[in-house]
Amino acid sequence: MDSDVALGIVLVVLSCAAYTVAAVAQRRLAVRVAKPLTEGRQLAALLRHPLWWVSLLFNGVRAGFQVAAVSHAPLTVIQPFGVLVLVFGIPWSARLGGRRVTRAEWRGAAFTTVALGALLAVTVTDGRGGVLGDTDAAVVGAGTTGLLLATAWLAGRVGSTAWRSYLLAGAAGVAFGVSSATVKTAVAVIGETGAIGLLHASSLATPVIAVLGLFLAQAAYQGMELGAPLGISTFANPVSAAVVGVAFMDEAYVGGWVGGSVAVVCALLAAYGIRLLTVSRDGAAERAPGRAEPERTP
Repeated sequence: MDSDVALGIVLVVLSCAAYTVAAVAQRRLAVRVAKPLTEGRQLAALLRHPLWWVSLLFNGVRAGFQVAAVSHAPLTVIQPFGVLVLVFGIPWSARLGGRRVTRAEWRGAAFTTVALGALLAVTVTDGRGGVLGDTDAAVVGAGTTGLLLATAWLAGRVGSTAWRSYLLAGAAGVAFGVSSATVKTAVAVIGETGAIGLLHASSLATPVIAVLGLFLAQAAYQGMELGAPLGISTFANPVSAAVVGVAFMDEAYVGGWVGGSVAVVCALLAAYGIRLLTVSRDGAAERAPGRAEPERTP
């Protein structure tokens, strides 16, 4: 394995650890500010709570490690590591919630880990991949922003707590995945052009998409256990990043269509694992969306 790629993997594991802390803090915050953020009246209470700033701090640390990781390895290598957040986060959240991790959840963690290993075996590991072109950066940035805003609007009009959470979590995952592509491009452009690169479409799109992702993720935790929204966003993250990487950044899978087919099978296996991680908690969350958990500090 190329040394740059190996360094990128180390950095993304650190990013996952920071994201786990942020996600658990956001879930604990969702217990304390229980009403849906899509109603538009809870943002003030959210911003006043210390847990919001804890999550913001660790999301910032996560972003820093992520920027460094995608500077050393292709998105198709880096993004699948996001499933580690599930392996780290669900046992921790269960402990804070005063319950044990179920057997299904442990099986789900095993499936997602195996899927990650198989997916890495078919990803490109001999180069850094490309970056977004000027036009592509504008199209990806504007298109993603429009998609996120439309999803948030739609989620606010969905009556089901679970489906509102699923929509918001999926949108958050897309935001995090696409922002990895735009930030990789922004770093490359700024490195080549200096301060003028801050006006590049990728540089302008990155903070908008990242902030939207942060709020969408927080809204997805309202009324739900950690597993379901975190699982969906974790799955949507590498999928969206892979779509952007392959469609716009000249990244590919080893073996062409064969490697791509293996990647699809791995994605399905990961989806099954995520379902195992979340199924035991979905029903309880849907039946009692506003039920608070035992109060413990993260």
